[in-house]
Amino acid sequence: MSDLLQDYKAYYATRAERFAGNEKYKHSYEAEKKVSDAMQSCAVLEEFKEKLGDLNERCAVALIKDQSIMDEAHFEKHQEIVRILGPQRILEQVDECKVALDVTNLVTDILNKNSIEISMDEAHQEFIYDWDQLDTYLMYKNAVVPDNYKSRMEETCAEVVQSMQKGVEAAEKNNHEWQAGWRLIPEKNLEYRHRRLLPFSDEHIQEQIQLYKTLVNR
Repeated sequence: MSDLLQDYKAYYATRAERFAGNEKYKHSYEAEKKVSDAMQSCAVLEEFKEKLGDLNERCAVALIKDQSIMDEAHFEKHQEIVRILGPQRILEQVDECKVALDVTNLVTDILNKNSIEISMDEAHQEFIYDWDQLDTYLMYKNAVVPDNYKSRMEETCAEVVQSMQKGVEAAEKNNHEWQAGWRLIPEKNLEYRHRRLLPFSDEHIQEQIQLYKTLVNR
């Protein structure tokens, strides 16, 4: 047996063994093991081309399946109901891919679409970005000051409201280019993936949301 054939057998055996015993990469191990078994069965190197068939392509599919399963589990754990759509769609379709290029194109197309969905979802955090402005509004609105300062307090409140309204309008105009008819929904921030960013009680967040909706007309 030639040294070159031995080298190839060692190489493919090593490729398979790097995934051995790792439940997170069980599909990759199974796919790589089939490639290694095909190589180990060769008496001469020239046999490998015929025995290999599409086994290498199936390795690409298997690796993406394993990675997508891990992504899906991670997003499910953290209640990321929009981000999870990417790996879910990949898992639904990846077995249909025939060659590695098909896998690459599928993953790229799905994740590009999902990235837009994620951006549209996270755009509802405009409410979170405006939290400080809400506090400023309340501070000036409720300030106890002499009468000659009241007009100044009212002017500041009006400026804060105008700033928030312009921010919402700008966000909706920009996002319309990516998702026709997109509108800010402040209540989205009560859902876990957004709620976790706010270190306040549910009651306080709900109060702020109601005030915000009133001020920005949403």
